[in-house]
Amino acid sequence: MPAFARAVEMGADAIELDVHLTADGQLAVIHDETVERTTDGFGAVAEMTMERLRGLDAGYRFADTAGAFRHRGRGLTIPTLPEVLEWLPEGVGLVVEIKAPGAADAVVDALRGTPVRRAGAASVISFSEAAIDRVHELDPELATGYLLVPTQPFEPALRWAVESGHVGVHPWEGDLGMDPAPALSQAMAYGRLVGCYVVNEPQRMQHLAAFGLWGFVTDVPDVARAALGPRQAPGS
Repeated sequence: MPAFARAVEMGADAIELDVHLTADGQLAVIHDETVERTTDGFGAVAEMTMERLRGLDAGYRFADTAGAFRHRGRGLTIPTLPEVLEWLPEGVGLVVEIKAPGAADAVVDALRGTPVRRAGAASVISFSEAAIDRVHELDPELATGYLLVPTQPFEPALRWAVESGHVGVHPWEGDLGMDPAPALSQAMAYGRLVGCYVVNEPQRMQHLAAFGLWGFVTDVPDVARAALGPRQAPGS
């Protein structure tokens, strides 16, 4: 949660996060399917209850630039998606990446009726076609996006997204190449949005934005804010 708050302070238009289902059916906000890379614990998220996950130190593995582990023992825990939704500031969008297809129903339930959902500033993305198909089936008005693995061909993915009713296609940044115009123009012709991951260079941010890129994931929202100018209204 402190990382999300810091991103908003640095000017992020939206928060992108990943969710996994726990053993007791809750939505844990964590990137990996296991906990050892980011906490002091070991094991799979899907095999743990949310109570057990809350007992782990979510700041344990994070070092500062000097190599000091200043976040250890500070009470940082793994949040749930409903907790993030309750905290999310007005005017900040939310992009939820579903890691496991089985989480689709719970994600739709969690988003239903929330301010960010009512504002049209929430979207759900996944590398799993089954996951976003299920989200679209449950809530056709909720924006869904298809994440592409690096080197995955863009045109067939775009065609599938159009046929399946998904709003966005999100390739790896490098796959857009130095001239993103063909891919972005093709998507625009079909009324689809293109986002990408991960962009950290300000010149590349400006380059992609100039061609009409919908958005990108970044590790440096302050750099992006300086490169692109004032924050836009959610859904714009």
